[in-house]
Amino acid sequence: MAVIPTWVAPAHRDVADCHRIVVQLAEVTGSHEALGQVAALGWVVGLRPAPLTQREDRVTRDLVRAEHWLALCAAAGQAEPNGLDWRRFGVEPRPIVAGNAEFAYGAWSILAWLLGERFEPPVELPRRAADGSVPPGEQLYVARPRPDSPVWQDAQRRRRERQRAEAFTAWRRVRDRAGTVG
Repeated sequence: MAVIPTWVAPAHRDVADCHRIVVQLAEVTGSHEALGQVAALGWVVGLRPAPLTQREDRVTRDLVRAEHWLALCAAAGQAEPNGLDWRRFGVEPRPIVAGNAEFAYGAWSILAWLLGERFEPPVELPRRAADGSVPPGEQLYVARPRPDSPVWQDAQRRRRERQRAEAFTAWRRVRDRAGTVG
């Protein structure tokens, strides 16, 4: 049974909406980013193992922070966390055993949002009326991918470049804050 931990920063309704949307995105597009988002969210609510390490330990905030840092390192194209990083989180080191940089970016974007480090959700959530319903015309739709199209390929390449740049900027900010720039 899925349970949203009490430490999760966004409202539970937003987390549920986000889960529904990323599952649909993963099913329709098959994108590695969406699959990373599904894996990370599923892990935090107790439905799956950790997205990158495949840990099956009980999910704690510290464990999520460690997986978040691992995902950010992978998404930014940087080395995996060192011994000092793992000690700071108070968890046993684990290597990445699943996913690629796009998958890691998806996992990082969800985990950062759940931890309250990103204000905006990683996907657009529906606006809701005061009674909680979604007003007509607010449903989200996803276009099917056309991977053979040069326009699609160029858009995907630019998206991956933006993601890596965003991840690197976040990685550098965290490294600088921790005083372990390397």
